[in-house]
Amino acid sequence: MKKLLLLSAFVAASFITNAQQKAGKILVQEDKGKSFQLGSEKSVQTVLKAVDAFNAVNHDAEVLLWSDEYVKRSGEGHKKSMETLKSVSNKPMAILPVKVEGSSKEIVMVQSTEDRVFKNGSKQNLNLFEMFFIDEAGKIENMVQYSSIPATNEFGKTSGGKYIESKPGSDVNGRALQFSNRGEVAAIENYVKAYNAMDVQGVAAVLADVVTVNNIDGSISKMTKENLSSWFANYTSLDWKPIIILPFKIKDTDPASGIIVYSTEKRVSKDGTVWDKNLMEVFSFNLEGKIDSVTQFSREKSN
Repeated sequence: MKKLLLLSAFVAASFITNAQQKAGKILVQEDKGKSFQLGSEKSVQTVLKAVDAFNAVNHDAEVLLWSDEYVKRSGEGHKKSMETLKSVSNKPMAILPVKVEGSSKEIVMVQSTEDRVFKNGSKQNLNLFEMFFIDEAGKIENMVQYSSIPATNEFGKTSGGKYIESKPGSDVNGRALQFSNRGEVAAIENYVKAYNAMDVQGVAAVLADVVTVNNIDGSISKMTKENLSSWFANYTSLDWKPIIILPFKIKDTDPASGIIVYSTEKRVSKDGTVWDKNLMEVFSFNLEGKIDSVTQFSREKSN
């Protein structure tokens, strides 16, 4: 139904703007207040040729349709992106060329679906809406792309997985997880830097007043900002090196979040003993964005 509605909108817009009638309005920047008119078939054909080249995974043929400035600005990145593809199939469903009244430049709007197969074996499916900006010479000078991700896509979705709650009747049981972006990664990176430097104030800055620690040995302790100094006093050096930092939250809940950190850590005590492990830790961040608990797991380092 969504596809049919979008296609109908394209057709309706074509009739409205026919015979150079004006419709719509630009609301911002230098063209504010101006309307749109129907563009040309020539611009449509330029974009269709670009689509054909893209589907052939032919970077050289596609950039021949670009302006020199666009090639200079984006050509190398586009080439590297194309080199990751084994095959691609972009299928336009509707194309509408328009231009701002009084302008010799045009905009070609394209609604399409796209299937990508990468050389590394990954696959991607997208619903796309794209705007190709055509200059006075009939060359593509820029492109803007908007996408929605079908539920069947192999990667790139904004949510997935499942949270399984141990408490019966929980309203979050079975919900998907999604990435969180409230500064958790930066907080962990700052934590690591301060921790390795045994900087009490730096570590305290990312912690809640009381942090529940589910220790490696199964015991539970409470860490406060006041007892950090005494803990650091046991060591001559600390070397914590994260390998993976993964922030997440339960979908459709408040912004409290968690972060999984896979790392190595080496602690050298003042008595000469060395603790050197691989770690998996789950940190939870409260509503204020501070770490209020951590659960730790460890194993011996593999050679």
